[in-house]
Amino acid sequence: MRRGSPQRRAVDPKTGRLYRVIGTPARLPAPPPAVRRATLDNLVLVPGSLLPFKETWQALANQLPEGSTLIILPSSNGSARRTLEKVSCSLKARGRRVTTMPAELVSV
Repeated sequence: MRRGSPQRRAVDPKTGRLYRVIGTPARLPAPPPAVRRATLDNLVLVPGSLLPFKETWQALANQLPEGSTLIILPSSNGSARRTLEKVSCSLKARGRRVTTMPAELVSV
């Protein structure tokens, strides 16, 4: 462009507003070799309210076969419970072994 001429910015075709094109985000570096070689025994997804009961749900997860996923569902029927149920279905569809249990059994 010539110096002094107004610069034209791209326009959103739906709203007609001007917007700025932001470049692609920087790529993350590769993890260290020790992390790449590590294998996880089991995965546990719990609501934050059950973090004080770590010994209980960790003992339950350790009893499961290697490679299993333990999902502890919150007691309320809110969005967190629905999200964890969707994650459970998604993991089962991918062939993972998933065990779900209500939070009441863990916090007792």
